[in-house]
Amino acid sequence: MKHFGNENYTQENYRYVGRVNVPRKDAYEIVTGKCTFLDDFTLPQMLIGRAKRSPHAHARIKSINVERAKAVNGVAAVLTYKDIDQSWLMGWPPMKPILGERVLYVGDPVALVAAETREIADAAIELIDVEYEVLPAVTSGIEAVKDGAPQLYPGMFEHNIVTPGYPPFQKDGAFWHLVKGDPEKGFEDCAYIAEDTVEFSKMAAPASPEPPGAIVRWEGGKDFTVWCDTQSGYICKITNASVIEGCNMDIHTFNVGGSYGNKQSQVQIVSSAAVLSMKTGRPVKFYQTKTEKLCCFETRLGSQVHAKIGMDKDGVVKAVKAEWTVDTGCLSNATQGQIGVGIGEAQLVMCKCPNWDLDTNLVVTNKQPAGIVRGYGGQELNSCLSLLIGRTMRAGNFDPVECYKKNYVGEGDVYTWRDGRQWQAHSISYVKAIEAAAEKFGWKRRWKGWGVPSWTSEDGKKVRGVGCGIIGNADIGEDNTEAYVRVVPDLIGDKARIVLQTNITESGMGQRSNIVKMVAEVMNVPFDKVDITPGDTMINPTGFGLCGSRGTITYGHAVTSAAEDARHKLFELAKPYLEVAEDSMYLTDYGVATVARPGKFVSWKKLIPQDLTLTGYGQHLENFSTPNMFIVFLEVEVDKETGKVDVLNMLGGTDCGQIIDPSGLEMQAQGGIGSASLDTATFEEHIIDPATGRNLSYDMIEYKWRPFNEFPDYTTCFLESKFDTFQFKATGVGEIAGAAAASATMQAISNAIGVQVSQYPATPDVILKALGRI
Repeated sequence: MKHFGNENYTQENYRYVGRVNVPRKDAYEIVTGKCTFLDDFTLPQMLIGRAKRSPHAHARIKSINVERAKAVNGVAAVLTYKDIDQSWLMGWPPMKPILGERVLYVGDPVALVAAETREIADAAIELIDVEYEVLPAVTSGIEAVKDGAPQLYPGMFEHNIVTPGYPPFQKDGAFWHLVKGDPEKGFEDCAYIAEDTVEFSKMAAPASPEPPGAIVRWEGGKDFTVWCDTQSGYICKITNASVIEGCNMDIHTFNVGGSYGNKQSQVQIVSSAAVLSMKTGRPVKFYQTKTEKLCCFETRLGSQVHAKIGMDKDGVVKAVKAEWTVDTGCLSNATQGQIGVGIGEAQLVMCKCPNWDLDTNLVVTNKQPAGIVRGYGGQELNSCLSLLIGRTMRAGNFDPVECYKKNYVGEGDVYTWRDGRQWQAHSISYVKAIEAAAEKFGWKRRWKGWGVPSWTSEDGKKVRGVGCGIIGNADIGEDNTEAYVRVVPDLIGDKARIVLQTNITESGMGQRSNIVKMVAEVMNVPFDKVDITPGDTMINPTGFGLCGSRGTITYGHAVTSAAEDARHKLFELAKPYLEVAEDSMYLTDYGVATVARPGKFVSWKKLIPQDLTLTGYGQHLENFSTPNMFIVFLEVEVDKETGKVDVLNMLGGTDCGQIIDPSGLEMQAQGGIGSASLDTATFEEHIIDPATGRNLSYDMIEYKWRPFNEFPDYTTCFLESKFDTFQFKATGVGEIAGAAAASATMQAISNAIGVQVSQYPATPDVILKALGRI
């Protein structure tokens, strides 16, 4: 590939981008087991941290005696709430101490132990004596706001409703209530109106293969070095830095053994390890078990939506009035940002609607914290709101695919995003992608109408139904990111290597390799000659991390711009040697040549002063004007005698612009089956004992989970329009690949059995009740 300039960002010029035969940078380490994960890492004199946990959902600690635990040989420290500054608060607004006098959920830490081994720490925990005053608990977001409900934070939040707004996202003021136009007047002009309530409240957990954990070393003062299995070192840094007032945390990351958007801030884990390290003066490793991950770590948000939605005679949404109650468990860790995204995503699906009144309440309850999971607020709202949109479609007997085409965001549409600001959609249109996916699935052939099965067995015992769901996200351009590209001439010889310096963690998606591809294309060097720095918030420039499908645009834009800047600087240095204008130069063979004077060439090594390097800089500035889209089609089979539901086949479709990594995109689409997504419609749930507040789905036997050999048949339909996003004209879609799957499943079930089902998950008893059999 010669003269790779701005006009050459096309597939035919690429050697690595969009190609299927390019192995990941870490491929060899993955298949040989040489990748480093957190549990592979150790430090001299490292201690193991563990937590004594509450057996009660809500209680006050009357007394706690740790003397027997301290006396155990090998125990270095035992901490209770009496030993920790009670002004060091987690959450936003700051609300929950690292250890407090009151416990707020079953599993809430009441004491921390640091010991030489995990076995010693666990033995010491058993010797801690705690006397509790058990308090009334509330485990329902709807009950929590009622008069007389137990208060989790007396004097802070009235009726357990958390203060709205998240300043890092919403610099102009809190955004939690979308008001636009005149909904009441809009309903007067609607031909079809439906109103109902749907709950998505079982707060499923994306059980990553690797549990969350961290190693923290206190460096003196309020400085800490942290090694963590977070998928975003930057998010981990900013959320934890606000807990211990005035502290500075440098976050290092390794390969992450699955996160599904869930292992981000890890405030309880990092803060616990930090205070133990301060107490002992030694590094402390704090690693949850699989059971602790299920019972004590962040789950999906709980949602209840009551909505009234009106459409005109053509199936275009004209008015929305809704109230969204969000259950964040006992701690809001910037859940307000998720609410902002959810409100934004609702608008993308109904972007032609001129009249809105979508209000929200963020509520705390006596359950484990709920927060960031793949889908980030939008999935929790979509799972409810899509069923309510379907009620109105059904009233007008509209084909849902045709409605989605008419209502989904397109070029020029305006919406309010999570920052509370208005954005206008730019350079997107998804009608062709929706049509192509529908055709490949065979929608017109299989769709028989609302409440009509697509197939019935001869004996009438089994029926099938089809459904579809759509979702989008403008966070793909979120947050500022920067990168450096350094040209490092070899000490011996005339070649060079390229060092890409940006803060990005590998958590399974292959994005580190993908941005290396982009740099290799611009610098016209072999893929294996580009190295990338490890995830580290100290040595790398700002990078918000992988979330919201932002990696493709934001990191892609920053690293490509940095490579272009390095290329430009090389061209400037080459002008005296080549005596031509920059627009005739190109990079080749670790040097600069020109089409204007064939045979003229100067190496990078000659251009760069001896022992020095050349650095290019690039950045991406936050932009929410190019939302993505993902549509899911699926077919279910329902056994009307047992109530069992099986998802038979699925299709995921989108237009993602230039495909960067074909196999990775396929993996991301199929990954939407997991991540507490598809199966939240049929069996995936946390089961909480209402009497005790205990989580009964505490392991991978009780918490139902689909193994790989039970995945439904999955096909994809990807279009590649050239979106004006950044140089490589691509968008990201991984965040939302499964976000509409649950609502599509519920639609398919309702069509199969001819009865509307809206209780998540639709377990056999729910189906049989809907059919009137129990």
